[in-house]
Amino acid sequence: MANPAKSALIINADDLGYSPGVNQAIADLYPHGIITSASLIVNLPYSEAGAAIARRLPGLSVGVHLNLSKGEPLLPAGSVPSLVDETGHFWETATLYRRALTGQLNWYEAAAEMEEQVKWARSRGLVLDNLDTHVHFHVLPAARRIIRDLGQRYGVQAWRSPKVLSTLSPHFTWTDLLAKWSGEDPMLAPHFLLSLHQWGDRLLDDQRLQAVLSKPGTVTELVVHPGYAPDPDLPLPDQLLPEHRQAEVDFITGPAFRHWLEELGVVLIGFGDLVYVHG
Repeated sequence: MANPAKSALIINADDLGYSPGVNQAIADLYPHGIITSASLIVNLPYSEAGAAIARRLPGLSVGVHLNLSKGEPLLPAGSVPSLVDETGHFWETATLYRRALTGQLNWYEAAAEMEEQVKWARSRGLVLDNLDTHVHFHVLPAARRIIRDLGQRYGVQAWRSPKVLSTLSPHFTWTDLLAKWSGEDPMLAPHFLLSLHQWGDRLLDDQRLQAVLSKPGTVTELVVHPGYAPDPDLPLPDQLLPEHRQAEVDFITGPAFRHWLEELGVVLIGFGDLVYVHG
């Protein structure tokens, strides 16, 4: 249980189910206390293996990594035509955002597909305590409304914050405006989100960031993308290649990262602990 008088950190591994290298890295990291949570992507060839890993790691906080931009939908492509290209695959990230922002994406179709992904995870015996999204599309107000409704319908209490701590100014998040558009959050969420991929080594020595993270009562989610190289089955194209994912594993298992955590004095928690932090 988290102590609300201290700051807390959720270390979440994105992309469980993405590839053999990603799955194995997450399976290896959790028993050593390095990650506290994992987000399962459910529509890819190695999703079943990812779900099996989540089931055998007691205490791991598990969420669905809702995905509209990689692979094929769980629903028949003909029932979600605005989400897919002529081959029946999801649009890539840039096209997904462009279609969403120009009114070419049917949000009823998106809601149906996201619900199917939640149902898939539950049907594998997983107890979900959070929802988030691949390529961060939950910052879009329509997506957040859908995810909020899914959380309430399926008893998932927490979701990912849209407030990303920027490397330019950790005191101001680049998604503040979008977050305000989304209205009040009835679901629990960390106060802030930051990505190891964006911060890299700067994570360890940015005094402004440390001041934000160590403030008593503050909860932050640190997103990591672990994996092993080589990983020939990693779905491409992808912003994070196997060597990038391997580098993140090396970083978070290294002594400098451990020392950083000790200096911050944060409590490591999962999404299920947010109910104690927020009361």
